[in-house]
Amino acid sequence: MPKIIPELKDRFVAAAKRRLLETNDITIRQVAQDCDTAVGTVYNYFPSKEALLAEVMMTDWRICCEHMRIGAAKSEGPLEALRVTVMALREFTAKYALLWRNYAGVGDSMEVLNSRHHIIIAEIAAAASQTLDRFGVQGDAYLPEVLAELILYASRTDDGFDRITGVLRKILA
Repeated sequence: MPKIIPELKDRFVAAAKRRLLETNDITIRQVAQDCDTAVGTVYNYFPSKEALLAEVMMTDWRICCEHMRIGAAKSEGPLEALRVTVMALREFTAKYALLWRNYAGVGDSMEVLNSRHHIIIAEIAAAASQTLDRFGVQGDAYLPEVLAELILYASRTDDGFDRITGVLRKILA
């Protein structure tokens, strides 16, 4: 059983993030080289490149979720709160644009991210649910999840929120 060193795991994540944000591309071999370790050592921590990429994105995802919650809490109305939520998510998706486009696609290449779709939706739905509760918007128990899917859709383009505004107004009425 290989010895797991948390600091080394953090170094792998930092090296992968640096490469990803600078070049939009990484390999396990490059990450190992950047950290002066063997390729197999990286695989002791991450079973695949996709698992490493998912870990890289998690720190920024947590920050995104916090921005969604804080922004929504400061908003003066439910539509504005949902706009803030979309903008926080848009910032995250823009940072990882290449990976996000792959996330939306089909195939095995981003299986780790695709398998986490329900987690992403649950986090966005939690922010939407807080907004609905705060502004007394009544609806079906599945409304936060529906809003989460709409918010996720809207975050993929700069004008995404504008595209869903009419639908949101009907839902929130």
